[in-house]
Amino acid sequence: MRQRATLKASEQGKNLINQARRSRGWIIEDENWLIEASKILDPNLPPGVYASGVSLTTWKHFLRASRAIYASTFKAFCEVLELNWKNVVILNIDLTDAPELSSFYGRTNELKKLHHWLQERSRLVVIHGVGGIGKTALARQLGENIASKYDYIIWRSLDYTQTFQQLLKELVQFLSKGQDQEVDISRLMKYLRNHRCLLVLDEWKEIIDKNSQDYQDYSHLLRRVGKENHQSSLLLLSREKPQNIENLEGQLIHFLKLEGLSKEEAKQLFIAEGISGKEDELDKLSSRYTNPWIIKQVTKQVKRVCGGQIPSLVGEISLFFTDTIVSFLDEQFKNLSQLEINIIYWIAIRRNSASMEQLRRDTLQTLSALELFNNLDFLIERYSLVDKTINEEDNSIFYTLDPVIMKYITNKFVEDNCQDLLKIIPNQTIEGYELFISHSFITSNPEDEQLKQEQITRIVKPIHKNLLAELRSQQRVEEELRKIMSLLQDRGFSQGYASENILHLISASGQI
Repeated sequence: MRQRATLKASEQGKNLINQARRSRGWIIEDENWLIEASKILDPNLPPGVYASGVSLTTWKHFLRASRAIYASTFKAFCEVLELNWKNVVILNIDLTDAPELSSFYGRTNELKKLHHWLQERSRLVVIHGVGGIGKTALARQLGENIASKYDYIIWRSLDYTQTFQQLLKELVQFLSKGQDQEVDISRLMKYLRNHRCLLVLDEWKEIIDKNSQDYQDYSHLLRRVGKENHQSSLLLLSREKPQNIENLEGQLIHFLKLEGLSKEEAKQLFIAEGISGKEDELDKLSSRYTNPWIIKQVTKQVKRVCGGQIPSLVGEISLFFTDTIVSFLDEQFKNLSQLEINIIYWIAIRRNSASMEQLRRDTLQTLSALELFNNLDFLIERYSLVDKTINEEDNSIFYTLDPVIMKYITNKFVEDNCQDLLKIIPNQTIEGYELFISHSFITSNPEDEQLKQEQITRIVKPIHKNLLAELRSQQRVEEELRKIMSLLQDRGFSQGYASENILHLISASGQI
């Protein structure tokens, strides 16, 4: 049987209650308190009848904070006294690991959807999306909006070194107010059945190791929370969509993939963070960034250099790109397989205009059709690194990257190719798996001259420029490239893109 939620005033709250009572001028035993509270709880009650839970005894317990009373009665008494019950109560809330509540912009639709799911008693809700996209901030705002609906709220981050058993003990101790010493999932489930609790587990990525016992234990907890009957909700925040519970999705289990901010939301965030400028400059800046964390890093840089005013040279800078942002993106990509990275390279090479048919042609020699399909699915749904864009004119689908990720992955592609080429030069040895063999610098698009020129500008010329910086002269660069071409011919590399890529680099020597 469900235990009704109860509340009790804190010491500070008790003082507020008595001040408010005295200001009304009614004595403690005056039945007006009980009549007014009963009207709030049940407006249809006949005169002289008190609502369930309302009595002189409960009123005195409320005033003295001597014992907890039903939450509905507690809130009604507070309303009679014109007090906000949240300022009075001893809240059963533990936000030890939660971030501070900060200014929040946008995400209106996402908040509505999450609020609806929790209102419908969803057992398990997973918010997933790339790092920095705002999962934690969204959950924190959601928790603030719905706190009054829960008997207990507890937030835990999994990026600390505590084990699953330690976390389980903390949860059971908190929900039992330190009375329960038994620690197991069944014990926790008992409290989730008896009370309406909101559990928030952040940083799921930190425990994703399928071979660890902790991962198995956490996965078991999620399955039980998702399958068993109870009245609580578990909110899970993760960069990756958890694979082990995906098959549980249903009426009471939901997944929300958090996308980037809209242009208008990004603009609001820039302004809120202290960036100012002309309307067209703000629009231009806002169209380039969708990740809230990256927006805040860009804001810091603009403030350091220009005091928050958008610099006039913003039109000459495609993207502000700091070492901090690069390190952040390195972290996002470190767990990807080489197959997944190779597909992202192809999307970057095609400058956000890659169709499924084009990607199939590009990867024909290195991936099967099924591998391409499955890895694209992972990149879109599991990692949230690739977006799917639909052309409204003909409903054709293209695979795209966020502008910042596009710049990052293009730079990485250029750097990795340079490393491969510079490794060959002293040894005069080609392994056969080098990036310039498996990926084309310039794709075969005779009808798209603009794309070709962008590939030359963003890929071919930067690779050549880096080689020139290492080899110190145009003549040396061309000589070494021709030696590599001879090695390719000697090895019989007829497959792949190596020869045409080297020719593009040699051709670039005459253009720089």
